[in-house]
Amino acid sequence: MRFDEKYDNYGYEQDDDGYEEQINEYLTPREVMELLAIGKNTFYKMVQSGKLPAFRVGKQWRVKKENLPQ
Repeated sequence: MRFDEKYDNYGYEQDDDGYEEQINEYLTPREVMELLAIGKNTFYKMVQSGKLPAFRVGKQWRVKKENLPQ
C-alpha cells in the first residue's frame, strides 16, 4: 500500500485489514516511562548513569527498544 493511500483526505488513517501495525524501534522518553512505569526524573537519572543507553536527535531523546531493561 502506498503512503498516500493509507490516509483519507482529512489525514485520518483508513481501515485496512491487511495492514500490520508497525512498531517503532526507537522510543520517546514518554513511551519508555510508560513501559517501565518510571517518572521523568528516574528516566533522566538512568540515562545519565548509563543504565539506559539513549541518544539525542536534535533536542529530543530516543531509546532503542532493544536497550530497555527487562
